[in-house]
Amino acid sequence: MAVIACEITSRHALADGHTFGTVGPYEQLDGTAHFAVDPTHSLNRGITDLHLAPRDDNGLVRFAADMRILTPVDPQRGNQRLLFDVPNRGNRLALWMFNHAPRPAVPSAPMDLGNGFLMRQGYTVVWCGWQHDVPAVDGLMRIRVPEARNSDGRISGKILVKFQPNAPSQVQLLSDRLHRPYPATNLHDPDATLLVRDAVEAPPQVIPRAQWSFAKLEDG
Repeated sequence: MAVIACEITSRHALADGHTFGTVGPYEQLDGTAHFAVDPTHSLNRGITDLHLAPRDDNGLVRFAADMRILTPVDPQRGNQRLLFDVPNRGNRLALWMFNHAPRPAVPSAPMDLGNGFLMRQGYTVVWCGWQHDVPAVDGLMRIRVPEARNSDGRISGKILVKFQPNAPSQVQLLSDRLHRPYPATNLHDPDATLLVRDAVEAPPQVIPRAQWSFAKLEDG
């Protein structure tokens, strides 16, 4: 995976310019990381349907992802090490895990640095979106990828969607937490299967196809 450009759209002092020990103040950079990959390269063959994605004039598949960087204003005062935190459902977790910072209720809220541990140690902290189905919510980080298509149009096939509901319900969204779902190609597909388990390791039971259906939820 090759980064071909980093576009910085916002840059400002972190924590109102607070000084973190001998490292000094930090700054926050937000923007977009741009990528281009060769679909014919052997290391990229494991990426599903990459060869069916649109390519640029050089035969490369391009995509982009949200990016955030926290770094010392004076790089020489840092520890010359980078902590790359992989977002979970678009959420940044490093400050919660290492700095004991509270997890923000609103993803777009200013960053709470907690006890400042990573900053006092001089780490540069980086996040980059990687999930394409993250909800369109300000502050969540996602990747934007082209849609792979075959000669007949959209690609279709069997996929597995797993749910763990916390309460009985007559309705279950195809994707939880408002993530973008894969749409059903045929709402009346007789081969679609619904399984239920009473526990994680319990054997699955098949729910007869006549007892459930795909539907579009409108007005509740």
